[in-house]
Amino acid sequence: MIQANDSPWKYLIMWLRIYFAIHYLKSGLYFVIFDHVPDFSKAGDVGAYLYEMNKIGFYPFVKYIEVVLGALLLFNRFVPLVLIIMAGITVQISYLNLVVSPHPRQNFTGTQELLLNGLLLLSYGGYYAEYLRSKTQPYFLWQGFKERKKIDNDK
Repeated sequence: MIQANDSPWKYLIMWLRIYFAIHYLKSGLYFVIFDHVPDFSKAGDVGAYLYEMNKIGFYPFVKYIEVVLGALLLFNRFVPLVLIIMAGITVQISYLNLVVSPHPRQNFTGTQELLLNGLLLLSYGGYYAEYLRSKTQPYFLWQGFKERKKIDNDK
């Protein structure tokens, strides 16, 4: 069985993680540093939607979130959680780029988002195994931390 942390897989996964982090940081920092809002009139059918997102302040919010998520991913912090949050943004971007306004450039961006996020979710998928239980009971967050600490101390 192939192990994710064995060479060369761990280097490929690390490269994908860093590339996706830089992609998010570039997208977010371009707005945060230069206050650049693209011309949505050239975005086809998506333009009105993006214009309204910007008007209500959701577009800037997403850009700041992209910076935080990209930094966390780059520095290898909370990666499984970050990838789940990024999945929501990825679905939104991919839907708009592949379905609503399919243009050659948008087709690449939508496909790239899906592939990178999907491959990374699969690469870190072992962390999600606990979520796939068919029957559960209440389990407080602090109980989980206590159990994890006990397991880590036993190693």
